[in-house]
Amino acid sequence: MTSDSCQAVSQPLTISVDGATLNLVHQPDGDGWRGLQFFLQTEGHTLACQSLAAQNSGNGESTWLMKLSQGATLRCQIAALPSGGALLRLWLRNEGQNALRFSGYGWRTACGAAGPSLCAPGLAVYAHSENLRYENLPLSRPTYPFVRPLSESTRWYGRQGVGPMPALVLGKTNSDRWLLEASATQNRHALSWHLGLPTAAGQMLDYCAQFFWNGASLETLEPGQEIELESTYFFVLDGPPDRFYQPWMDALAKEYGPRLAGTQSRLSEQPVYCTWNYGIYTHLNQADCLRRIDLVAKTQKTGIFQLDHGYQPPHAPNESWGYADAYYPDPSGAWDPARFPGGPEAIVAACRRRGLSPAIWWTPRMDIGGPIQRDHPDWIAVGHDGKPIPFVGDLHPDYSVPEARQFVQRTLQTVIHQWGFEGIKLDFFSWAFDSFDVVYRNGGTSVQWRRWLLEMIRKELGPRGYFLHCVSCPLGNPFLALDGCDSYRAGSDIDHGGWEIHLANSSWLLASFPAVGRQSWFADMDSFMGSMKFPISERRFRCAMGYMTCGMMDISGPVETFDAMALADYRKLARRCDQGTQVRVIDRAAFTGSPLPTILHRPHTPESKTRREFSISDTIALFNWSDQPQTLAVALAQLGVDPAGRKARDFWTGRAVKLTGQTLVALLEPREHLLVDIVQ
Repeated sequence: MTSDSCQAVSQPLTISVDGATLNLVHQPDGDGWRGLQFFLQTEGHTLACQSLAAQNSGNGESTWLMKLSQGATLRCQIAALPSGGALLRLWLRNEGQNALRFSGYGWRTACGAAGPSLCAPGLAVYAHSENLRYENLPLSRPTYPFVRPLSESTRWYGRQGVGPMPALVLGKTNSDRWLLEASATQNRHALSWHLGLPTAAGQMLDYCAQFFWNGASLETLEPGQEIELESTYFFVLDGPPDRFYQPWMDALAKEYGPRLAGTQSRLSEQPVYCTWNYGIYTHLNQADCLRRIDLVAKTQKTGIFQLDHGYQPPHAPNESWGYADAYYPDPSGAWDPARFPGGPEAIVAACRRRGLSPAIWWTPRMDIGGPIQRDHPDWIAVGHDGKPIPFVGDLHPDYSVPEARQFVQRTLQTVIHQWGFEGIKLDFFSWAFDSFDVVYRNGGTSVQWRRWLLEMIRKELGPRGYFLHCVSCPLGNPFLALDGCDSYRAGSDIDHGGWEIHLANSSWLLASFPAVGRQSWFADMDSFMGSMKFPISERRFRCAMGYMTCGMMDISGPVETFDAMALADYRKLARRCDQGTQVRVIDRAAFTGSPLPTILHRPHTPESKTRREFSISDTIALFNWSDQPQTLAVALAQLGVDPAGRKARDFWTGRAVKLTGQTLVALLEPREHLLVDIVQ
């Protein structure tokens, strides 16, 4: 049983206008957005809405016509959502005599208006998934807290690319009332926000919600032409911080349904073994892979074997191993015959004989000075100066060039249809789309061309193919699931492992918990299991965290070195793979301090595999992340769990765990955890 109090409740909004501005407010308390003015950024000018008039209303919808200068008009349709909140759809029309060129648009607080506001007392705070990670490639590090006070100076959030969640949460300290605004579409443009402390009494913050794009400085609207802009959800909601994305996720699931890749993903019940981390890296050969395929099949019984980077030959001039140059001009040269004499066919055949689905690491990045740049410089993405963008030491395709797209697609068709791989780990590719300087020769935006790449790969894989979006998407943008990915890297690389890397990796995960995988896509915290050189308590700690994320079950390490206990843990995790359902973050301090939750709760629904096969209604985890002993406790009633007739058992050992009254209490040593199943 799960308490209804854990759910976020979205409140209805009243729509009104004040001159040329729009108000979306919850009555009677007045929480919401006031004085929103639409703006359009053109060549050297900002065109603001000058007048706003009602066109029609009815059936929970209203349409307003906004007049801008230079012949620009905006039609705004506002629909009340049955669950509360509102959806704003926009159409821009050029009624002037000249072409209208613009570089951004959105909503800002009109001069003298209160802007987004909450009547609750306390300090104004905000949450954006970018708060968990700073990235200015090649530099990247975890940051926190997730929910934090507004910056003293105005900052631009969401400008890192299309990886961050296109959602902003505003609130007050000591309150569970939130304002949530989030993208309803992401077809060509990405949503971002300029936020800062208020400059006038009564205002909550300096505020501007702006749609932007990389890849072309201007969009062009010809005379008489009308285009649909991006749409936005607005919610006033009540609920704990681990639920404040819930109305948005529910709305996306209702709107897009099975088009979101996670709804059909095999990752709900199939683990993935990857050949990369914990000392393996590119040290691969056919014999080792065949041995690992055998061991993985015996342990997992089913699932995916992902061959990572390292199957390619060294490639002149930089011995980069695995760039798209390895597939040029003939993909048959992409495998090192000395280390893989059987080529891809041997790996694929071995996986299928053992009941595993073969997957492979692939990247479209290219060598600086390599054969593709030498033979086809017009395929290479360039900046405003016309020179190739050597982003993080690599070159990337200009996807607006038809011949470049054809090469990329032919390569993937070889990998999937000729070689037979059923999954793709797409790596080291997203930086080209995140570069502010990129200019596509034949037009288009970074959002558009990234969508082309992801949708093309999904089409080639089919609806049940495994598709991991790796690099520069650790923050869960669900529109990339709509484009075709069923999993995304939600944390930094675990690499060789160890406690400190585990802490840094886990610090990026908090934004992933409200995104239910079977409703959108599966978070991948990167591999767990690891190396036998780590203490068993630390190894199991990471496995427990991986299981409790409810994301993709990603296993890695030299499995041939696993001892009997490690193999038993591996078998248990594979047997219990039932991912993509709800996770509760009971530890509220994780949102306002260090983003490492000490208490997590996985309720298992009656129809779930865990409930049906193991009679387990809930799994609860207590984590001591510190280097000091710590006592942690959680009352079952706090979780909505009825203790009557239930037993508590240790996840790893199956031994009974004693409850103190109706409370789970544990004195945990440093870097220790307790993972408990509640059995019916």
